[in-house]
Amino acid sequence: MAIKINVAQKDQEALNRILVARGYSYQRRKFHCTLGFIEKGIPEEEAHTFGQSICHELQKLVDVEPLLYEVGKAVPLFGRVLVFLPTARSEKHLKKLNLWLFHKVQEISEDRWGLNKETLSENYTPHLTLWHTHRPDHRLKKLEEVANTHPTYHLTNTAYVIFN
Repeated sequence: MAIKINVAQKDQEALNRILVARGYSYQRRKFHCTLGFIEKGIPEEEAHTFGQSICHELQKLVDVEPLLYEVGKAVPLFGRVLVFLPTARSEKHLKKLNLWLFHKVQEISEDRWGLNKETLSENYTPHLTLWHTHRPDHRLKKLEEVANTHPTYHLTNTAYVIFN
């Protein structure tokens, strides 16, 4: 299961305009920042209730303090996606949320599940996924130019995705 915060609707459109202007096609999926992945498989009968509980708690935090994602740079990650990485200021705040998520997952699951070790705050930088690819091409340079202007996007709605 992935826990994420979606980019605000008006910023979804802004990101799509940036991608299209640089030669990528319009994306129908929601741009988002993934805060972490749950390591162990959650039983199917508990997955939706658990995801809703985590997202409800996380949404309360997001509603109290608006969350901005300031872009630091554009890079390929994991050999399959192009992402915007956050500036140091945004990264610091996102890592605090990641640490909060670590503890909240343990609390709500009563220590049955935890974040994947690769997505613990000391190892992981929450990022904004832009494009799935097998290898970056010349368009990445254009995304790097955008990143250098440090655009900011609002993160507004929490969500979860269950992987089978």
